[in-house]
Amino acid sequence: MMLTDCVLANWISRSNLKDIDVPKEAIRILLVENNEIVRLAQELMLKDIPGLMVCDYAADGLTAVAKAQELRPEVILMDIGLPGIDGIEAAALIKAAEPECRILFFTSQTSEQTIFAALAVGADAFCHKDMSGEKLADVIHDVFNGIVWLDPRVAATVLRHCFVDSAANEEKGNSFSFGGDAMFVITALENEALYYQSCDSAIEKGQHLLQEEMLAQSQILRKLFSRIVKRSKSACDC
Repeated sequence: MMLTDCVLANWISRSNLKDIDVPKEAIRILLVENNEIVRLAQELMLKDIPGLMVCDYAADGLTAVAKAQELRPEVILMDIGLPGIDGIEAAALIKAAEPECRILFFTSQTSEQTIFAALAVGADAFCHKDMSGEKLADVIHDVFNGIVWLDPRVAATVLRHCFVDSAANEEKGNSFSFGGDAMFVITALENEALYYQSCDSAIEKGQHLLQEEMLAQSQILRKLFSRIVKRSKSACDC
């Protein structure tokens, strides 16, 4: 979204999120983004969409953790490259304190190390910043309803490091660490769920599955992500 200086100045002058009366039925969203122009663009993208309400914002990781605990938003739109602690570390702290909070990573940092690190801390969604506002709103609603959503390119990245073992059993709880050319054993059901996420068209992804099926696949993916060993600070490029 292209914003002129005039539009930004007008928005800044009249924008005070704390004074907004949030409808009870709205999904409350905390924006975590250190680039003010990008954050204002996100606010403008979401502000007129029915059922969504930006309740506040944070420009660094520690503030995001504090506001998540104070406001308890339903969904957090989380950047990764943040001052202080990054978005992945902030997400880990938020999930530990508020496990029901949905965290949607919205970022331009999409290296393999970053993707696996984000999934390991319990990401509910991982989206590229090139996503349209309309699609982002759809993903926010899905995530709020308990559905895991991965950008197709992200799911394809994960799939490149997996192979299916018909004898594999997710209940064994075997964990794996990401690094270089590492390959992970996954079950047939995990492979099916990842493959579904890698489908790029609206017809392939989201429209032919029932809500119950999408939730079931999301549960499978959450179990898979829980087996990824959390990174060390140096393991991510963010």
